[in-house]
Amino acid sequence: MAQLKLDKKLCKRLTREQLAVLKESVRKRREIPVRVVYTQEYWDDIAKDSSYALASRELAALKKSIPHVAKALAGRKVNVVHMGVGNGIEVPILVKAIKERNIGTYSIVDVNRTMLDISEKKVRKQFPSLRVLRFNRDMETYGVREVFARTRKAGAKSSLAVLIANGVLFSNDGFVKGIGKSMGKDDFFLLSLELYKPGKDQEIIDPYLIPTVLDLLANGVRLLGYESRHEYYDGEVDKKDQLLKIYFNPGGDKSRRLLALKSYKPTVAQLNKRMAKLGFRTLLLREFKAIHTCVALYRKKPEKKY
Repeated sequence: MAQLKLDKKLCKRLTREQLAVLKESVRKRREIPVRVVYTQEYWDDIAKDSSYALASRELAALKKSIPHVAKALAGRKVNVVHMGVGNGIEVPILVKAIKERNIGTYSIVDVNRTMLDISEKKVRKQFPSLRVLRFNRDMETYGVREVFARTRKAGAKSSLAVLIANGVLFSNDGFVKGIGKSMGKDDFFLLSLELYKPGKDQEIIDPYLIPTVLDLLANGVRLLGYESRHEYYDGEVDKKDQLLKIYFNPGGDKSRRLLALKSYKPTVAQLNKRMAKLGFRTLLLREFKAIHTCVALYRKKPEKKY
């Protein structure tokens, strides 16, 4: 790829590490890492957009599954490490199911400081006695070990890692490995995920091409000095890589396209295989076929002793 023509003014909002990730990713893979676009307030607009069907599907699956998750936790006291908390819409669902008295520390983690402010305000108002820690972190770049360690130190022995409606983050193997390495033998990992379903490709793609999502992706495009128009984007489901991919085509030219977003969309069998390979064992998995979504609860596999 030719030398990058970055918008220096816009790039000032990135950390040094994020800027390095952006440059390397675009040069080597023609991919704009989504983590660099969440620095503005656009995510709140997406969360409030009634046409963002993906959020309503995953929220419905979580509400139906959370009593079973709470039962699997068996009333034990846990910390919650809520990664990519966004505007905090899922927090009351989790707290009410697990029970506030059973939560040692509730850590909210997000790369977007504005979203973190919104969710923290909601949590503290609704649950004033809940012990809350906040982490403004790019967890893909900086890892998760410190977040888990500080949460554990401030609260209970056992922790529940939570990743809800975040196939984008979950598509990163290194990030998922980081979660596993940060978990102890008494910890759990709660996941909700949209699945791939044959014949539903367009239904899967469409929520990522609504104006509010494209306005978010425009943050990354403009960092590279490009003009962003909605008609410059298209999407596909890559069944081989089990990824939804949204592309930006500079000037509408598909021969110059850049990957603007990717999100993991497996079948249940593919998800099970991946999680086993990454060192997790499944305690619970509930699939909702009508909305091609699942909720799963994991623990780490015991380490082999030689």
